[in-house]
Amino acid sequence: MNVKQLTKQFGSFTALDDVSFSLRPGCTSLLGENGAGKTTLLNMIARVTTPTSGQIVGHDAIRIGYLPQRPALYPSLTPVETIRYAAELTGVTGIDPVKLLKRVGLEPVDRPAAHLSGGMRQRLGIAQALVHDPELLLLDEPVSALDPRGRREVLDLLSDLKRERMILYSTHVLPDAEEASDWVLLLRQGRLLMEGTVTDLLGSKSSIQVRLFNDVVTEDEWRTLPGVNHVTRSGTTWELETDTKDVTERALLQMLLERGLRLQSLHVGHPSLESLFLEVNA
Repeated sequence: MNVKQLTKQFGSFTALDDVSFSLRPGCTSLLGENGAGKTTLLNMIARVTTPTSGQIVGHDAIRIGYLPQRPALYPSLTPVETIRYAAELTGVTGIDPVKLLKRVGLEPVDRPAAHLSGGMRQRLGIAQALVHDPELLLLDEPVSALDPRGRREVLDLLSDLKRERMILYSTHVLPDAEEASDWVLLLRQGRLLMEGTVTDLLGSKSSIQVRLFNDVVTEDEWRTLPGVNHVTRSGTTWELETDTKDVTERALLQMLLERGLRLQSLHVGHPSLESLFLEVNA
């Protein structure tokens, strides 16, 4: 499936601006901040809305399953009843609801959807989207509202399902994109900034987030540490983006030791999504 110069306008507002890409086998994440145009793009691929200009080539020839950000579930129906009802609506016969529910790791519990946990509701929503055995599965922020356990369950499920079909899911969380996806589309303010693997996007960059009991180190002083190329601050937490994580971390700890400063917390991981956007735009 190929997306070619896709644009969507709502009055004078451009929600999606000249976006082009080819969807590949496996799991692709659509990564971007809230308001980047992710849902608009998914809605057009799912044929919920039409583009202002551009075209999507090939999506009419494949079966598509779509899970919106909030699963469209009848609160009074049990999981088995939900699957049976979805099958009737889509004209699917001979489906085994229990088998499908177990495929997504959900036991056919005898209680209505309104009484299911967030993770269970997401799994049920995915099962509902799989009723007609789609070749492409679209998921809009499938883990954004879940607790850590529910998030873990759904990401593991995506890693399993991508062996059988193409998946395109939206997220604003960089680690989620890394964990489940083979390919990443980086979207901001309606434009596709770049695409590739998470490694392609990040290169060798790491982020060191540090918080001190006495916040007396200035931004200029953090910048003097070897390898640091970008410094941001959020409240009392400093984020240092570096190309040489180990060297920077050793120098940081040495500086704190020499100055007798007490460390409250230290976390090493990926640069923030905002830092990544700033780097790409630069």
